[in-house]
Amino acid sequence: MTGFGKGLTGITVVMTEDLLRTARHTITIGAQHLRLSEAETQRLLAADRQLAVAFTIEFEDGPELVHAWRVQHDLARGPGKGGMRYASDVNLEEVTGLASIMSLKNSLAGLPFGGAKGGVSVDVGRLPDGGRAQLAERLGRAFGGFVGPRTDILGPDVGTGPNDMAAFTKAWQESMGSDSNAVATGKPMDAGGIEVRTGATALGCAQAIRVALERTDLDSGASVAIQGFGSLGAELARLLSDDGHPIVAVSDSGGGIHDPDGLDIEAVAEAKKSDGSVTDADGEKMGSIDVLTVEADIVVPAALQAVIDADLADALQTKIVVEGSNAPSTVLGVERMTARGITVVPDFAANAGGVIGSFHEWKTNLGEAYDDPRQDMIDRTRTLNESIWDRAEKDQVDLRTAAAAIAIEGILGA
Repeated sequence: MTGFGKGLTGITVVMTEDLLRTARHTITIGAQHLRLSEAETQRLLAADRQLAVAFTIEFEDGPELVHAWRVQHDLARGPGKGGMRYASDVNLEEVTGLASIMSLKNSLAGLPFGGAKGGVSVDVGRLPDGGRAQLAERLGRAFGGFVGPRTDILGPDVGTGPNDMAAFTKAWQESMGSDSNAVATGKPMDAGGIEVRTGATALGCAQAIRVALERTDLDSGASVAIQGFGSLGAELARLLSDDGHPIVAVSDSGGGIHDPDGLDIEAVAEAKKSDGSVTDADGEKMGSIDVLTVEADIVVPAALQAVIDADLADALQTKIVVEGSNAPSTVLGVERMTARGITVVPDFAANAGGVIGSFHEWKTNLGEAYDDPRQDMIDRTRTLNESIWDRAEKDQVDLRTAAAAIAIEGILGA
């Protein structure tokens, strides 16, 4: 037992600083590998446009001023695309870092999108009934012409979900006098969403793992530990379990469970649904972060940002880390893993399935749907992951450098 956390309480991670630093570092190493000039590198690091707004929201104990941001990092490839998060501690630096990662992700996936991200500094737990609809209405008016189907398309992120995207779309339509549903993706099916968008991130992550298995000495029986059992982690666990992988550890905010012989994923999912935590299923109980340090062939951080720092990287007992969540590793964490010979599949390659699914919802809303969007998602995620392994081998660099170089070439060549 490594003792890296008993649940999430008391874990101090400077997420914002580490996330922006990680994003900028990733772009920089890619630019350096391509031998770009300092001016070219600085241009890649700078955001094209950003919007900061403030408006009043009625909380249960009275009105309060709420701040929100939308950053369009690079629009060379097309309209911005990226999620919108609600969190009390979100700020402009965090949003900028996330938008930068989206630029790399969209380019690597070959999508006609630039990178964008948004955030609202709000504790949604304090909102009264109808508070989310009120928030979406304010955002729709405040963002106005800064976003749109051909300008910048929103999507769900931390703290938001399908209903928030539907509410924002409705508010934006009313504000702009438009009937287009294509201003946001990740919507419910009855509000312009599509079935293939559900589970898209997990499907793409599973493809990343399958490619990694093909390029290493691991096989279909490789064991997997997943930190996070939300929409990504739970579906990924099911997909990998169906492929024959023993899922030896999972966790959520309430803690983690471990069984070296493999957990019963359906029982874990039922426990999560019935009792609220994976810890109510059978297995050795441990802290949420500790699941990352159990012995497993593949480890997937699929929850927190900046969770794998240098100390935790030294405690890993794995061969491959597949970054399911956005920026789960700090710069020093990645350096330590690389020094230890641990292969790291970077987030903007591993979790690109979500934005590819969003691309298909956007195309459908525009009346330009593909014949087989699910197959396109599988093909794109497989191709992009194969490309970074090929480039890494050709250039004799790690996967992050290879992926960043390919993504930057896609941005510069647009």
